[in-house]
Amino acid sequence: MDTSKITTFIFCALLLCPLTTWAKDKSETIQAEKKIYTVIEFESTFMNKKQEKVMDTLGEPDARWEMNGKEVWTYHKIIKDKEKLWDQNIMFDFGRVNHMWGTPPPSVIPAQAGMT
Repeated sequence: MDTSKITTFIFCALLLCPLTTWAKDKSETIQAEKKIYTVIEFESTFMNKKQEKVMDTLGEPDARWEMNGKEVWTYHKIIKDKEKLWDQNIMFDFGRVNHMWGTPPPSVIPAQAGMT
């Protein structure tokens, strides 16, 4: 009789426990993963967007630097091209994305140099 009461108590406790407790852990791991974009998807999503929108979506850039008097943000390994993960550089003009280019990983650069 005691084992049936214990079993019933455990069963009821599991039913009454909010499922969001377990779902919360899963959602946090999904948010921690970085989204990988294709080149076209990245350009169509971020071209001509404001810095704030880029920051809200992608978070803090991995590197910030300046080129020709314009601010450039670099995100490491965020786009996939030629089956490799590339870095993506975004140049801002008047607070909006006006130019972007990918930087291939070192393993792809020598192959391209030999083709020219």
